[in-house]
Amino acid sequence: METDTLKFGRRRSAYGIAFCLLFLFQIVAGQLFAQDSKRIRIGYSALSLAFLPHLLAKEAGIFDKHGLTVELIQMAGPIQVAALSAQEIDFGAAVAPALFAAVRGLPLRGVMITIKTPLFYIVVEPSTKKLDDLAGKKMAVDSIGGLQHIAAKMMLKKKGVNPDQVSYIQTGSVSNSVAALNSGAVNAALLSIPNNLVMTGKGYLQLASTVEAQVNYPPSGLMVHSNKLQKDSNLIRRMAGAMLDALRSIEKDRQRVTGFIQQRWKLDPKLAEESYKSILPTVAPNGRMSLEEVQGFLDIAFENNQLPQKANSRTIMDYTLLDEALRDRGGK
Repeated sequence: METDTLKFGRRRSAYGIAFCLLFLFQIVAGQLFAQDSKRIRIGYSALSLAFLPHLLAKEAGIFDKHGLTVELIQMAGPIQVAALSAQEIDFGAAVAPALFAAVRGLPLRGVMITIKTPLFYIVVEPSTKKLDDLAGKKMAVDSIGGLQHIAAKMMLKKKGVNPDQVSYIQTGSVSNSVAALNSGAVNAALLSIPNNLVMTGKGYLQLASTVEAQVNYPPSGLMVHSNKLQKDSNLIRRMAGAMLDALRSIEKDRQRVTGFIQQRWKLDPKLAEESYKSILPTVAPNGRMSLEEVQGFLDIAFENNQLPQKANSRTIMDYTLLDEALRDRGGK
């Protein structure tokens, strides 16, 4: 049997080794960070077609063409906002959470919009034939009070249905919403592409979309720390130029982009083609939504208690460097 003294000695030795390893790790990590200081870090929220411009720019070599060494880091919206605020990443691709944070006082600014409409769809069980039938029934959304919830209510309202007559069930994710609809736990679900296509292929019905209902708010683009507008204006302008190339590629190079969607999202050719057709109308070809459209989104967010006070889009969006990038390209 070991004595207490022997046990203590071994624990102390283990702690010493752990401390030394931690110390060495910090030294190595610091050296790696110094070597990697030219790498540009962009946070994005999910493997979603909302971030197709960023993913395409990375994997098709568009960033490289502009002399930009980019690392895409997947992180949830709140973590992305925190990392951007601490200047641990250079750009945030998820626009809406960062805009909300800017309204609350964090030093963040929007410099570009890449997708102007979120791709959400109301998909229902086969027995539900029209949106009016959803009164008194259950609809799955990822979070109550979140952007999906707002989009669902906006779609119903624009279609003449009272959104308050529907019961919204929080599932935590789109995949959980798909499972809830499959199991019959809900009568409808707000789904993103390509989940809507998969479910309609099984016989479920799609009754509304954000594109059809003209529900516009910015799911993706480029957000920066306000300090970067002054200190790194050249980098922002070059990044905007690369993203404009990606947007142009999405618009003009159908075969290449469809192939990329098929490979990246592991879809069959037909679903990839349909996904491409769905994303195309949502692309912001000149990298912007009008400030009036952004204002409309902020007003709706305030009305849905996502913002503590009304906001002015002109104080949190700055297209100056985007306009310079457009001029560098001859306005294209």
